[in-house]
Amino acid sequence: MTADRISFDRAAEYYDRTRSAPESTRRKLTEILAEELAPRGRVLEIGVGTGRIALPLDERGIALAGLDVSMAMMSKLLEKTGRAMPFPLVQGDALRLPFTDGAFGAAFAVHVLHLIPDWRGVLGEMVRVVRPGGAVMVDQGHPAGRRWREAVQRRFERETGVERRFSGLSDLSDLDEAMAAHGATLRLLPSVGARARSAPEQAIAELEEGLYSWTWQVDPEARRRAGAATRAWARERWGDVTRPRWSAWRVQWRAYDLPRVR
Repeated sequence: MTADRISFDRAAEYYDRTRSAPESTRRKLTEILAEELAPRGRVLEIGVGTGRIALPLDERGIALAGLDVSMAMMSKLLEKTGRAMPFPLVQGDALRLPFTDGAFGAAFAVHVLHLIPDWRGVLGEMVRVVRPGGAVMVDQGHPAGRRWREAVQRRFERETGVERRFSGLSDLSDLDEAMAAHGATLRLLPSVGARARSAPEQAIAELEEGLYSWTWQVDPEARRRAGAATRAWARERWGDVTRPRWSAWRVQWRAYDLPRVR
């Protein structure tokens, strides 16, 4: 991990199980994205990772290329395909994309920009490699409906003394403003609802274990102490922390249409 990028090598073994969504939600999102991307020719995913988004699109016939800083994450993608490369994969830095200007009909990123301090530089690179009239698409992942999970994370954050979980993008209005500066027009894709059930104890245990990138800056003993304090706080607030609770949220992609002439 460096100041300008985070490698998810250490998360490759468990990444997918911590980023799950209901199958019906994943299926609907894939349909929306496939319809959006099908006419655009080859498209690029920044932070392709384990192929969680890209592989279902590949199955729908979308021409893709994927870039990630983590070889371990892309190795998991290849395991899913029996070691066959389904589309071009490149290890690289999102701030220095190894592609020519206008090489793609679209570029997209999922849950990436909050990890990179110079996220505007990443947007600039995405705009550069997309041809005029193409689109830059972002799912930044702010499930407003998952309030109890966010409360647990914020309490754990407070107990660890971490001042800021993420070093990159934090406000979607900043994203809209940055893309408007590139002459892009915002278009919201249809939103898709999701609903899942889990217990506060599970969320706390995942934080203690260090399964999320922002917890990697905290040593294991400090995470253990923060987990114990967060667990005590959660018991006072909700009682039985092992009782599963429902969360409902919506996922909505932002598509930024680039001008046809630059």
